[in-house]
Amino acid sequence: MTETLQKTWWLVAVRGVLFILFGILSLVSPYLVIFSLITLFAFFAVLSGFFIITLAFLGESENKFLRIAEGLIFILAGIIVYINPVFAVGGIMIFIAAWAILSGVTQIFLAIRLRKVITNEWFMVLNGVISVIFGIILAGNLISGAGVILMVIGIFAVLSGIFTLMLAYKIRSLKIN
Repeated sequence: MTETLQKTWWLVAVRGVLFILFGILSLVSPYLVIFSLITLFAFFAVLSGFFIITLAFLGESENKFLRIAEGLIFILAGIIVYINPVFAVGGIMIFIAAWAILSGVTQIFLAIRLRKVITNEWFMVLNGVISVIFGIILAGNLISGAGVILMVIGIFAVLSGIFTLMLAYKIRSLKIN
């Protein structure tokens, strides 16, 4: 495990940089970020719906009705999200909250597992705890304005990126036994 981690430390560093860049963008222009996410999801849903319907007509006939229904649901979801972005914001915030909680718990368990391999694993634990707290706060405040939530997400992303970069450089300096 240690050797694999050391060979791929740069992937962890890239992840940290991406977190920081996303965090800065969220702080500078939160409404641009949320509108971009909503538009991207709506486009993806409509496009997926058309692909599913096309595959239904090209594929076997016994599941054609279900595939067409699935495709129509995707198209309808994309249209609803595009027309009513507030609905989409709530869904996105629920997803981000769940992701932060699961990511935080995973980081805490990984830090416990790696504590015999690396020193000062406290920053991994701290990052995990911050992620869990952030997820819980976000889940409890879905009604808050998307701009404020995106600014909090930005702060979280920058902090998480910094801690992830710290981890990457720790991994890079590991001594293989």
